[in-house]
Amino acid sequence: MGGTEPARPGGRPDTGVVRPPRLAVVMGHSADASRVCRVDAPDRVLRIWAMLTSASVELHQANLRPEAVPRLQRQLDAFIAELERSLSPALAGELHHLVGPTPGPGLTADELRVEYATVLSWTIGLVIGILTELEVASARTGPASLSTVSRDQPVTAEAA
Repeated sequence: MGGTEPARPGGRPDTGVVRPPRLAVVMGHSADASRVCRVDAPDRVLRIWAMLTSASVELHQANLRPEAVPRLQRQLDAFIAELERSLSPALAGELHHLVGPTPGPGLTADELRVEYATVLSWTIGLVIGILTELEVASARTGPASLSTVSRDQPVTAEAA
């Protein structure tokens, strides 16, 4: 372990853990390559969607404790940061356009509810797009083909 382990992407040493191939999903098509809408980590987006949904339920409780608001704000900031890491620059830009600059720490519960609803709604649309692209690709290539996609190979509706 004295620095002889090969480093994985991200500079972390190889721990011997078997990781499934990454799957990137390309959504829509643009003549401008800088505007390609791609989800580089659809599994992460699905997990964030589930956590956003759970946090949103907590946020919409009638008797939300005031001390819960800063915690939920930190969670939302973390969710947005994780989403950005999973998206192409075009989609990350769209997300930034919707949520705007990071609001100050003094949000009220109602303002935070609006922020969560905005991010959750956008994420739901993204999840629907991911699932649609995967379904179209599966129909064109057959279900077995998606399980054998090579590492970092994007899936598009036009994959054959």
